This record gives sequence, structure tokens and C-alpha cells, in this order.
Amino acid sequence: MQPYHVALFDFDGTLCDSCDSIIADIEATFTHFDKPCPKRAHLMTVMENGISMTESLKMLNPELMASGPALLESWLDTYRQISRKNKRPMFEGVATVINALKAANIKVLIVSNNTEANILRSLKRMKLEKQIDQIFAISEDYPLKPDPSVFQHFILPAYATFPSNSFMMIGDTATDLQFAQNIGIDSCWAEYGIGNVEDCEALNPTHRINSLMDVVPVLLGTQSQTQK
Repeated sequence: MQPYHVALFDFDGTLCDSCDSIIADIEATFTHFDKPCPKRAHLMTVMENGISMTESLKMLNPELMASGPALLESWLDTYRQISRKNKRPMFEGVATVINALKAANIKVLIVSNNTEANILRSLKRMKLEKQIDQIFAISEDYPLKPDPSVFQHFILPAYATFPSNSFMMIGDTATDLQFAQNIGIDSCWAEYGIGNVEDCEALNPTHRINSLMDVVPVLLGTQSQTQK
């Protein structure tokens, strides 16, 4: 019996191999404002939390926390302009995975702390945008992960025909796993992503995968990828 019918995917670090691209865009943003960029190790420490770019920039440049919203928005706008020019490569096998899940009548949702525009650009390059049932990204309507509100008020009502135990969250950071815990659904930790290992292991994910392709048998129930 197929255990899952709704797959909630994180985007960056789970479907999209965007780490190096994001770091390059952050570095270019600091250069634009003639500010010294933090070392890569610090950038990785911030990114592995799975937080939004708004919060990431504030952590990387403390001046943005003390300044008014105009300066922060200027940094964000510059980052967005830079990132729009650069491709975000998807992980190998992403089309095979999504097509396999759709063939099994599994709903494929993306729940991300990135913007819908960024997500759609990457999906359109792979001609996968029509294979995704719904995208829940940064907006005034959808609170960021790990806040459970987006699931409770938007996802669950829209997919109410499925029992809650048939939902699974797939992500690479503690933010994704905490989101799953907060809403009471199973989780699958994408170990190949950038999440902090100790933080992710402490959240006891239901499943663990070493590559994106491994998620298909987990969702179909044809192979156990249980926690170690």
C-alpha cells in the first residue's frame, strides 16, 4: 500500500543545487555595496539554517538589522537583480523523480522560503512547471517555514481528501524538519543538501535519503529508507 499521497518539497538544497550560485550572488551583492563579504564558512553556516534571504542578509550584515527598511530592501533588490541573471541548476534526476511521482498520482508541492519567481525560473528551464501542483513561497499570505500556518490554513484545506499521515515533507535543513514536526507529518531529510548534520539528526527525521532519486521508493513505499 502506497504510504504517501502528498509530497511537500523544499526547493533550495533539495530540488535545486543552488548553494554555490546563492553564495556567488551574495558575494556580488556585498561587492556592489562596497562591503567586505563574510568568509564562505560563515555564509554556509547561515545558509544551512534554511532561512529566507531577508534574514540571511541581516545575519551577514548586522547593519541591516539596525537600519530602516529602505536599506534592507535596497540590498534585497540588488541581490534579486543579480540572482535573476544566474541559473540555479537542478539536482540530477529531478525530472525523473517528479514524473515518477505524478505517474503514481502523488501530489507534488513546493514549500520554500525562496520566492515563487526564482522557483518558477528554474522549473521552466526544465519544463517542469506544469508538473508541480502548487508552490507555497515567500508572500504576505504564506508564513515562512517552520511556522505551521501555511500548512494548516492553505495546504491541508486544499488537500483535505488525503489523511494527514499521507503527507510527507522532504527537505535538507532543520527548518524543513522542524516544519514537519510542527504540523505533525512525516519528514524525509535530504542528506545531500546543505543542512547542519547535528541539527537535522536531532530532529529525528522519519526517513533519510542520500540522493534525490532515493525519494521515489520512500514515497511509493517500495523501499525503506528509515532513520539510522
